[in-house]
Amino acid sequence: MSSRRVSLRESERIRGRNGSVGVERIHSGDVSEALIEVLCEEIRLPRAPVSGEGKDLGGEKVVVRTSSNSPNGSQGRDRPPKKAKVTGADHRPCVSGDSVAAKPFHWQFSHSKDCPITEDPDSVAHLDVPRSDELYEINKIVRELKLGLKMAQDRESANASQLAAAEKLGNQAASLEARFRFVSNKRKLTLEQKALADNYLDVLISLKEKWEKKKAATDCEARLKEEVELGCELDVMAVSEFSVGKLDLPQISEDLPEEFFAKVPSKVNEPGDETKRAGDRFEDGEFDAEE
Repeated sequence: MSSRRVSLRESERIRGRNGSVGVERIHSGDVSEALIEVLCEEIRLPRAPVSGEGKDLGGEKVVVRTSSNSPNGSQGRDRPPKKAKVTGADHRPCVSGDSVAAKPFHWQFSHSKDCPITEDPDSVAHLDVPRSDELYEINKIVRELKLGLKMAQDRESANASQLAAAEKLGNQAASLEARFRFVSNKRKLTLEQKALADNYLDVLISLKEKWEKKKAATDCEARLKEEVELGCELDVMAVSEFSVGKLDLPQISEDLPEEFFAKVPSKVNEPGDETKRAGDRFEDGEFDAEE
């Protein structure tokens, strides 16, 4: 703050001194020299050669030429200088005939900093600006890096699409594998059921064969029994025919009383007695008929 105050005081002192000098020069008629001196004192540079044209208070043409050695020229500046319109301290009309002289004035410039831009370490004058060939190389490298980045992004997008396709194929393979396991288990279960059905069929076939054999045996036994019974009956009939028909028995008259037959001892009825009796009666009847 103290340095700032000192600089403000110095600038005010310089302005006052420059104003007084400018007034003296204006009164003496050297307007261009006063203006150049004020500018040189303001920017702290040596006085530049004067060239150019202008008019002083006497009406003569004056040539003023200033050099562009100021740091606020093409070299760059922090910010444009401030312009302030300053009027002279004395308002003395200069009478030349009937005309009245205009009020004298000049421009003063003030900077944001107390030192020139070339001495300011924070200014752009101390920046290391690369040359055109360096800029070309840098631009070339930047273009190559951008191209490589774009290619890398394209590869990344292609890899992402391939990864998505691979994940889709993996999901399809997992679903197909699960379906294959399901079908394999179902086929295995079907084969087991078929084997069990074949076993049941074999058991049923064997049972059917046994039942048919048993039925055939039962039928044979029944037929055999019937045949045996028929054979027995035939044997009995043949024996009765032989014993009755072929024996020489005495003839019994029918005129015999019934007490004779009652005296005949009764025998135990054996199977075939009735048949024998019927046969005897039949034979007796035949015999009687023949007689």
